[in-house]
Amino acid sequence: MRCETVQDNLIAFARGDSPPDERSAMEAHLRGCPTCRLALGEVDPIAATLVRGQTPPVPGGFAARVMAAARRGQATEAFVGWNPLRWWRLTSTPLRAAAAAVLVVGLTVGLVMGWTSMPSPAQAPVAAQADPLEVYHLDYLGDAPAESLTDSYLALVSGHNGEGR
Repeated sequence: MRCETVQDNLIAFARGDSPPDERSAMEAHLRGCPTCRLALGEVDPIAATLVRGQTPPVPGGFAARVMAAARRGQATEAFVGWNPLRWWRLTSTPLRAAAAAVLVVGLTVGLVMGWTSMPSPAQAPVAAQADPLEVYHLDYLGDAPAESLTDSYLALVSGHNGEGR
């Protein structure tokens, strides 16, 4: 094969678009011609490296070892989840302090909201007899059309499958 022919077809060769018989002839030419190898290196450096070097032989049992390692990795990943203690150890001190502050603030707000929403023992019988629409301030939903989603919700809130309404 002549240098002009090889250099005209280098882009197709680098992309892998050349036919197999032409590709093998070009590879043979590139092994023996430093000028064409240099031209290929300008077109595609990776292809030039692959043509220049010899392909090492694949060791026996290589595919089996790779598949076994992949299966082991898959098996260990299935049981490894998010570990909060590992995260805590690997996280920086300012981030740990922020996380602790958020936890404390969240628990405090939850406690305060729980205390304020809990009726006192003296009000418990009154709260049980009170109209849920007034307790939950749902009076604006009172003019809902019959059999609408809003009407169904009000029936559920009123209790007794709507008998309280």
